[in-house]
Amino acid sequence: MAIDEDLLAQLKLDFLDHTTDQLEEIDTTINNQLAGKIPPQDALKIIRRIIHSIKGQAGSFGFPTAGIIAHRLEDFIEDDKKVTPELSINMHAFLDKIREIAESGVEPSSEEATGIMRKLPVKRSTSIQSTAIDFDIQTHEVEVLLVTPSRVSGKIVREELQACGFRVVRVQFALEAFEFAVRSKPDVMIFAMTLDELSGSDLARAFNAMVATSHAPVAVLTSFSLDHPGLQGLPEGISVIRSGATHFPDDMGDFLARIQTECM
Repeated sequence: MAIDEDLLAQLKLDFLDHTTDQLEEIDTTINNQLAGKIPPQDALKIIRRIIHSIKGQAGSFGFPTAGIIAHRLEDFIEDDKKVTPELSINMHAFLDKIREIAESGVEPSSEEATGIMRKLPVKRSTSIQSTAIDFDIQTHEVEVLLVTPSRVSGKIVREELQACGFRVVRVQFALEAFEFAVRSKPDVMIFAMTLDELSGSDLARAFNAMVATSHAPVAVLTSFSLDHPGLQGLPEGISVIRSGATHFPDDMGDFLARIQTECM
C-alpha cells in the first residue's frame, strides 16, 4: 500500500521543524556548558545524542547532505572531552549548514553538497610528525575518506595523514562509504580489510571500477600478509597498507608518496 503523499510531506515538515528545535537545543547546551551551568560530560552526551539522531533520520526524509554533515560533526568531536570556545566556533560551522538546509527545506545538489563538505572544519595535527615519510607540514586541500570500524587503527592512520596536512573523515561502515564518496568526492580512500557488509578489498575493487571514483588513489588497510586470499587479484593501482611496526611505516610512506605525486 502506497503511503499518502500528503502524509509524507507532513512528515518531512515535521522532521525539518524538529531538526530546527534540536539545533536550538544544541546551542543552549553549548552556551550552558561554557557558562559552567552543566558539566562538560553531560553537555557532550546531549550534543552527541542529538547529532546522532539527525544523522540517522535526515536521509530518510530526503536530506542526505544534512545527515552527512551531522556524521562529519560526530566524527569531528569524537575525542573531545568538553566544549571549548574554539570547539564551539568549529561546531557551529557544521550546525549552521544543517540549519540552512532545514530552514530552506531544499536538499543541495551534488555539486553544492561537495562544496559544503570541503569548507567544513577538520581536525588537523600540528604536534606530531609522520613516522612514515618526511613531509613539509602544511595544509593541503586533499581529503581522505578513511573507512574503518576500529577507533584504534583509525586514530593511527588519521594521525599519519593529519601530520602531512591532509583532511581526514572517518566512517565505520562499508555502505556509508558509498554515500560519502558521492557527496564528498574524496581525493583519497583507505578501506580497512575487515568491515561489515563488504571487505575492504571488495570495496576497493568497487570504487576502482566506478568512473566517478576511479581517479582517486585507494589503499586497503590490513593485518593480513600479502599472500592472504582476500588480497589476491586486486586491480593494479590499489595499494596495501599492512598494520604493525614491521610493515606499516614503509607501506604508509609509499602510499603517502603516491598521494603527493597524484593529488598535489
